[in-house]
Amino acid sequence: MISIIPKPLLLVEGKGSFIVTNKTSITGEFPHSIQKFVSAFSKAGVSLVSVSDNADITFVIDDSMEVEQYAINVTDSDLVITASTEQGAFYAVQSIRLASMIDTFTNATEIAIPEMSVEDKPRFAYRGFMFDEGRHFFGKTVVKQFLDMMSLNKLNVFHWHLTEDQGWRIEIKKYPELTSHGSIRSNTQLNLIGYAKLKELHDNTPYGEGLFYSQDDIREIVAYANDLHINVVPEIDMPGHIVAAISCYPELSCEGKNIAVSNRWGVLDNIGCVGGDKLMPFVKDILDEICDLFPYNYFHIGGDEVPKTKWKKCPKCQAKIKELGLKNENELQGWFNNQVNEYLKTKGKNMIGWNEILEASELSDDTIVQWWTGGAKSSGVSEWLDKGNKVVLSSCPFLYMDHFYAVKDLKKTYSLDLNTAGLNIEQEKNVLGIEAPQWTEYVRSIEKLHFNCYPRIQALAEINWTAKDKKDFDDFEYRLTSQNSIMDALGINYATRDAYLCQGFKGWRRKTRAHAEWLSNPDNEFLRYSRNRPSVK
Repeated sequence: MISIIPKPLLLVEGKGSFIVTNKTSITGEFPHSIQKFVSAFSKAGVSLVSVSDNADITFVIDDSMEVEQYAINVTDSDLVITASTEQGAFYAVQSIRLASMIDTFTNATEIAIPEMSVEDKPRFAYRGFMFDEGRHFFGKTVVKQFLDMMSLNKLNVFHWHLTEDQGWRIEIKKYPELTSHGSIRSNTQLNLIGYAKLKELHDNTPYGEGLFYSQDDIREIVAYANDLHINVVPEIDMPGHIVAAISCYPELSCEGKNIAVSNRWGVLDNIGCVGGDKLMPFVKDILDEICDLFPYNYFHIGGDEVPKTKWKKCPKCQAKIKELGLKNENELQGWFNNQVNEYLKTKGKNMIGWNEILEASELSDDTIVQWWTGGAKSSGVSEWLDKGNKVVLSSCPFLYMDHFYAVKDLKKTYSLDLNTAGLNIEQEKNVLGIEAPQWTEYVRSIEKLHFNCYPRIQALAEINWTAKDKKDFDDFEYRLTSQNSIMDALGINYATRDAYLCQGFKGWRRKTRAHAEWLSNPDNEFLRYSRNRPSVK
C-alpha cells in the first residue's frame, strides 16, 4: 500500500515500480520543484541527470488546474508531474518522497517509486500549525525542522507566537529592553500542583537571557519557510499577555508600576492601558518593525484573555470610554482592536485575533477570527460566519497539542470536522482552514515537544487537506507507520500507539481525584510513555 499523508483525493496503485538511478533524466517546467526533487534524491545517494527534453521524469504545466492542485502519473518507464503552479508541483514532490520513502535512504544506488496515478488538491487553503516560543524558546534549528515536517505533510501556514507575559522573543530595535530585560524571568513554574493557593512548584533558575530572535534570524527563517511554500504569521499579543513588555516600560499599563516578567502561567490582569496615550504609539512602533520582516499579508494580535479589572478602575480608560461614547470596557477593547486593524491595513496586513475579540463590540468585519474556545453559538463564531466573515478553526477540545493524549487522543484530533465542531455545511465556505496550537508552558525539552506534536501534526495535515468522505482513521494509522520510519531517520521522538491512543488508561480515564492529581503534573504522560525520557527540568 502506498503511504501518503495527507491522503490524496484519488490514488490508483499499479503493480510495478519506476526505478530511479544515476542515469535517470529529468526536465520540464517548475524549476524550484525540480530542484527540490533532485535534492531529495541526491541526499538519498542518487544523482539525476538534467536534460532539455525526452526525459524519464517530466514536470508539465497545465493552466487549467487550481493553485495547489497536482497530478502524478508513474509507470515502469517514466514519471510525469502536472500542475499549474510551483506550489502544486512542490506538493507532488512531497507525495513522491512519501510514496518512495526516500527520506529513509542513504547511499542508495537506486530507488523505486511505485506505479501510481494521483489526482489531488487540498480541502482548505489555510493549513496551519502554531508554535509558542514566548513561554519556552527552542531556536532556529527546531523551527526549521518543524517547517520541514510541515512541508512534507502539505501544511502551509506557520503561526509563530513570539511574545507573552513570561517572555518577549523578537528583537525590536527601537525598544531594546524588550529583549535585554523582557526576555528573562526569575524562574519557571513546573506544574499545577498547589496553583490555586499560589504554592505551585518552581525551579530556581532564571530563564531567557539571550533567548530571542534577532531580526536577521527572523528574515532567515521566513526565507526558509518561503522556500517550502509556507507562510509565516507572527503573533504579538495585545492588549493582554504583555506583562513582559510592561516590565520594561511600566507606562504601558494603567498603574504605571514597576513589575517583573511573570514567572506564573495563566491569565494575568496587568494589561495594556488603552485609555492612556502610551500604548498605541508603542504598538505602532512595534508593527512598523515587525511588518517589514513578515511578507505574508496576515498579522495576529492575540486579543484573547483580556481581564478588564484594571480598566474598570483606571481613570484614563474610563475617560476614554466616555470620550468615545462607548458603553463598557468590552467596547473599549473593540475600539482598540479596530485602531490596530486600521493601522495594519496601511501595512497591507489582514488582522487575526483569537475568538474572544468577538466579545469586543463593533469589530471590523474584515477581521479574521481564530476560534479556539466556546461553542459555535455562545462564542459568536456562528453569527460571524453567517455574516460572511472569515474564521480559522482551532478548537481546543480537538486540536491543542499541549494537552495529554489521555485527555485528547489522536482519534479525537482526527475526528474534527465542521459538524463535530458545531458548524453547518453553509458555513464551510467562510472557514479558511484548520490550525493546531502547541503551547509550551510545560514543554521544556525537544523530546517532549516532539512527543506532543507527532503524530498530531500528521493528523492535522490530513483533516486540513483530505476530503471528508475520504478520511478513515484505521487507514490513516496504517499510512502513519511509514512516516514513523521517516521520523526515526530524522531523530524525532514521536508518540507511539500506546501513548497516542492511551492504551494504559482503558477503564481509568474518568473524572476521579486520582485522575485529577495525575493530570496536575503535565510531565507524567511524557515520563510514562516516551521512548526517550531525559530530564524535563
